[in-house]
Amino acid sequence: MNGQKLVQNDFAGEWKTEKVIKAEGVKPGIYNLYNAVNADQSKENIGEIIHIDKKENVVYQKNGSHYIKHDLTCFDQIPKTGHIVNIKYENNKTHTTEVSIKLGQNLKL
Repeated sequence: MNGQKLVQNDFAGEWKTEKVIKAEGVKPGIYNLYNAVNADQSKENIGEIIHIDKKENVVYQKNGSHYIKHDLTCFDQIPKTGHIVNIKYENNKTHTTEVSIKLGQNLKL
């Protein structure tokens, strides 16, 4: 969408665009974030940050074909959309590390 991201919601069975913002490094596509599940805090979560919803206090992460949602209040520093990160939890706080991908390395996101 020309470097733009459409944020849409379903209202009475009809999709409505709530806002249009910069895509900030997120690849073009349709991301069904309503399918996102809460993060399992006992596991490491590696994947691309797709969307940050400050109104709902949620960080959405894509891991393979799955979507994970993290509570924004658990972050000391908010990750950037379009970046691949490893999110670990300790005492209800996140520890976020950016993952660098080398050419030829195969990581399914």
